[in-house]
Amino acid sequence: MVARLSQFIDHVEKQVLVWTILGLAIIGFVQVVSRYMFNYSFTWYEELSRYIGVFVAFLGAATGVKYGMHFSMDALSRKLKKPWKNILAVFSNVICALFFAVVVYFSWKVVGKNFAYETTSAAMGMPMYLAYLPIPFFSLVMAFRHLKVAVAEARDLRK
Repeated sequence: MVARLSQFIDHVEKQVLVWTILGLAIIGFVQVVSRYMFNYSFTWYEELSRYIGVFVAFLGAATGVKYGMHFSMDALSRKLKKPWKNILAVFSNVICALFFAVVVYFSWKVVGKNFAYETTSAAMGMPMYLAYLPIPFFSLVMAFRHLKVAVAEARDLRK
């Protein structure tokens, strides 16, 4: 069940990341062409690109957790031998998962307040809760992935 959910998340994540970055590049190209060739600038472009940038950053961060590509202080873990190295990895991944669980909780509260107050963005008139929604969603994905790594390290510790 967990492996199937993980595969589904991986597939959706890759597709969304590719198409979102491609869409941002196309919109940026159209904005530059319209500004310099037709002397017309879209008022909503900067706002949309900012929200897509936040979306891509959190999606990319979740992908980074999956591949272990985040910056880490590994001077201590490099010096440790096998069982202690795994214990440290389990501990640090559980702490990271708890941190992202806290981020999920508080960012979900922000999403809820934006939904309740019906705030909208200035240029596009988009509901602001949609702009903030990637934060709790991808933080939840990161918490899930950190727990998955912690479980894998704990299993390796038992061997």
